[in-house]
Amino acid sequence: MTKHRTREIAPAGLAAIAILLASACQKPKYAEGLYAEVTTNKGLIVLALEFEKTPMTVANFVGLAEGMVENAAFPPGRPYFDGVEWHRVVPGHVIQCGIPKSEKAKGPGYEFPNEIVLPDLNHGRAGMVNMANGGPHTNGSQWCITLGDRSYLDGDYTVFGRVVEGMDVVMSIVQGDVVQKVGIIRVGKKAKAFKPTTASFKDLVEEAKVRVERADAEKKAREDDLVKASWPDAVEGEGGVKFEILNLGRGTPPAPGAVLRAVYSGNAPLAGKAFVSTSENGLPYWGETPEPFEFVVGTTKVNPAVDAALASMKKGEKRLLVVPAGQGYKTSGFYAKQRPGEKRFVISPNTLLVYEIEILDILPAGKK
Repeated sequence: MTKHRTREIAPAGLAAIAILLASACQKPKYAEGLYAEVTTNKGLIVLALEFEKTPMTVANFVGLAEGMVENAAFPPGRPYFDGVEWHRVVPGHVIQCGIPKSEKAKGPGYEFPNEIVLPDLNHGRAGMVNMANGGPHTNGSQWCITLGDRSYLDGDYTVFGRVVEGMDVVMSIVQGDVVQKVGIIRVGKKAKAFKPTTASFKDLVEEAKVRVERADAEKKAREDDLVKASWPDAVEGEGGVKFEILNLGRGTPPAPGAVLRAVYSGNAPLAGKAFVSTSENGLPYWGETPEPFEFVVGTTKVNPAVDAALASMKKGEKRLLVVPAGQGYKTSGFYAKQRPGEKRFVISPNTLLVYEIEILDILPAGKK
């Protein structure tokens, strides 16, 4: 009778099998989705990227991070964000980075439109990831992480992700800290299929530009209809500003250098936002009662339309102004200083404004 030997497994083999079994049973590190592991000198920050809701913006971020989208700063294949500094840190507001460490360019060499998805993606808490820009539809490579509720930014900046790990690291970042590396992690079938290229990104941008042009045309039509229906007697002046004289006033318009005392009430009719003048150079803010302010003709700056109107008005004159965005706060908008315990007052870029403005007094140049 033949005896069969039992084959013994060496201890090293048993250990290898145990590791394989443990690995097979281990849950994935992240749930299904697309992630960016941002390694900094302070530690790891993990971002969940909203590639289904903001595909163009995430394609830009991922394409730059992996060197798969052509840009002006680096040759193909060079990870764009590796080595960038957190160049702007505002406590309670944001940390910001994205200027490449390149001798060739300080940006990607292109801009792409906003991709706003409200209310789903908003700035209502710390840890939201958005694009920095210099006005609507001027996004490039700079991005931010919020340090608190910055909901006043909603509608003006694209939110495309959120921090899912490492908020302690986010809060420890100071200006000059470094992003050492950005790695993209794909979990699940959809995320693994999301691999942007220069061509696919450009297609998304062109589609977005068409949407922007259509939305701008629709907005302009709404503004025109509103102005025609609400202020049919308004006369058009320079720069497309329309006005009605509500009180005639007396005397002559002020000379350059003259000091005026003025007040105004205003609103952004399509946004449903009212505001009044403040004593701080006539800058706008929330409120029901306007504060008088001093205005030196040729020196004080509120915005182009208000400045021009005050320089042409007489003492006691009251005037209605209908101000297109180009003569108001243009593509930059207006952001008032943050007051403790209050929501920050903002006039968004490209906003039509309506004023009732009055000159209370005029003093000769050089007198107060």
